[in-house]
Amino acid sequence: MDLSDEACDDARSLRLVRRLAVALVGMWVVALTAVALGADAVGDLLAAQGKLVFLAGLVLVLVVRGAGSADRASWWCFAAAVLSYFTGAAVYEFHYRGLAELPDLRWSDVAFLGFFPLAFAAFLLLLRSRVGRLTASMWLDSAVTGCTAAAVAAAAGLGALLQAAEGGAPVVAIAMLYPIGDLLLLSLVAGGLALMRRGAGPGWWWVTAALGLFVVTDTVYAYQLAHGTYVIGGPLDLAWGLAFVCCGMAATQRTSAGGSGRVDGRGALVIPGVCALAALALLFTGYLASGDPVAGVLALVAVLAALARTGLTFRDVRALADSRRQARTDELTGLPNRRSVFEALAEADVRLAAGERTAVLVLDLDRFKEINDSLGHAVGDALLAQVGPRLRGELRAEDLLARLGGDEFVVLTRDLSADDARTMARRLRSRLQRPFAVSGVVLHVDVSVGVAIGPDESGSAVELLQLADLAMYAAKSTRTGVEVYDRDRDGHGRHRLEDVAQLRRALEQDELVLHYQPKLALATGSVDGVEALVRWQHPTRGLLYPDAFIDLAESAGLMAQLTAQVIDLALAQCRSWYDRGRLLTMAVNVSPSNLVDEAFPDQVRALLARYELSAGCLVLEVTESLLMEDRDRAVRVLRRLRDDGIGVAIDDYGTGYSSLAYLATLPVTELKLDRTFVTGMTESPRAEAIVTSTLQLAHALGLVLVAEGAEDQATVDVLTFHGCDVVQGYHLSRPLPPEVLWTWLDERGRALVV
Repeated sequence: MDLSDEACDDARSLRLVRRLAVALVGMWVVALTAVALGADAVGDLLAAQGKLVFLAGLVLVLVVRGAGSADRASWWCFAAAVLSYFTGAAVYEFHYRGLAELPDLRWSDVAFLGFFPLAFAAFLLLLRSRVGRLTASMWLDSAVTGCTAAAVAAAAGLGALLQAAEGGAPVVAIAMLYPIGDLLLLSLVAGGLALMRRGAGPGWWWVTAALGLFVVTDTVYAYQLAHGTYVIGGPLDLAWGLAFVCCGMAATQRTSAGGSGRVDGRGALVIPGVCALAALALLFTGYLASGDPVAGVLALVAVLAALARTGLTFRDVRALADSRRQARTDELTGLPNRRSVFEALAEADVRLAAGERTAVLVLDLDRFKEINDSLGHAVGDALLAQVGPRLRGELRAEDLLARLGGDEFVVLTRDLSADDARTMARRLRSRLQRPFAVSGVVLHVDVSVGVAIGPDESGSAVELLQLADLAMYAAKSTRTGVEVYDRDRDGHGRHRLEDVAQLRRALEQDELVLHYQPKLALATGSVDGVEALVRWQHPTRGLLYPDAFIDLAESAGLMAQLTAQVIDLALAQCRSWYDRGRLLTMAVNVSPSNLVDEAFPDQVRALLARYELSAGCLVLEVTESLLMEDRDRAVRVLRRLRDDGIGVAIDDYGTGYSSLAYLATLPVTELKLDRTFVTGMTESPRAEAIVTSTLQLAHALGLVLVAEGAEDQATVDVLTFHGCDVVQGYHLSRPLPPEVLWTWLDERGRALVV
């Protein structure tokens, strides 16, 4: 049966229930009217029979309601409760009513009292169907509200009325069970109202009215029974009848949609606060009645102070919760941010481990940069703010939609096959392709979507995000719009991700090593410095040269960490050589991320202090193209390095954006001429002219010229003739491990002496 069939059955059962209820109420009114007009034997008989017929009919109403309702179990249970009450009424009418003297313990009371546990179970089932999962705060709200309502009712009626009871102990005990049972039911219903609030629906309020009547009527009944003043067919029977009429009216109401109507913020304190004040008033009244008003006043002040302190605590906790929400929310779009995404991915790992399907969709707006460049970032931000509401309409309530950053969004969903996820991606893309109205401008955007499904492709949710990103780039490059991760097509990208993970592990486990290439000072013929060149001692692939991993480090954002580690290793080696009697200047290549890091000079200064080396021992080599990316910040960083006494060399000079302007302003100490000019100078007059003119320019600016690529003695001789300062190249030596270089320096020193 689908939902529409179930709704039709519910409507038919409600119509039948209402007709039966109207007929029964009419019959009951006729019987009560007969009693009111003449309380004779005939009237009593009509009232008794009308009561039995009414109760039997009410059972039938509830049975019909239960058969066609979504709350079948609760209405069947309530029907059993009314049937138990009907049985008690029948036993009393046909057996005990005709006795001259009634016994203190009667079987009819057992049946009457059976109403309460069955009704309690029925109302509890109704409550669970409307509230769903009951949290600890919900249980506490229910307990506070219910107990307060029961306490007020007991203080107002039950306690005062039964204090002067004159009947026997069994009579008083049985009489007390009725209002106590009513109070327990009332506490449950009052607690339910505290939980559901606006979502309670009219049926629950009819139940509340019925129980309110039961509390009052049963309390008066207990008092009259204890004092021997109860009269059959009096106003109490009318009140009981009205209570059951309210029960019947509850059954005629349509079941409302679930939902707790939960209130957040200060509203969450209203109900417990009111209940606390009511309970406090009862306690204070008790103190006054006991003749100890001083203690009552002090207790009142203490509890009020505690309530005020609770309010302040709530304010602080609310502020903390707001801070946590902001830390996990993207300020521009209001969506969960990157931090929330990775928290959700960690939770998804548990589901993946259990074999549950999880899909990750990465969405990237196409040509969004053009909107920013042409219309401004304000328009771009306004566009991004509209993306979330557009996408949310195509997702389920349990799906996570978040902004990863920039114009990139992610959807984390579950229980979808690859085809279902692809269909969802197409719906999302179609929704975003509709025109956007931003600041009076109509914008058309497209989006590329990548999808990865786990645990098919990976048991790690974070890796699924990376695979979805690869699929997104495939969709963008092929202009297909939507692509699901394909191992054959995107596998190389996945291998790249694995390489990044291995490189990150290499940095953590000190797998990087340095080789050193000597630099010859032509004026003295001595080796005064070396250049540190990084190598990766891969555990399975052997020794890897920089061209195998430098680009990988750059793209993965690991270059700054790698450079810092290289400087650390280089200075440690420089200190080791110094302790053995040889001080060599150490040249180290610097990455772009270092030159735009304002903290980089402080890090270098700290490393020099750690190894107790002078700043003049270190030369940092930067490329020309690097200087052009963020020149102002790079100049600030370089000036701070030079102020500390650290040397700065422009590497690969002549191959990038050579400019006399930046040579005049940059705080550099060396020019390192690229090998393409040096290796060809013996055969090309033009190359030799470039080297000669660059050498003259360097000396005119007070800079040291270092020539790379000296591969033979003839090149070294020409460079010496023109007055070059320093050379390095394979003719002098290849890069060597530190101990091998130490041996090479010793042997060269002995050869020069001979």
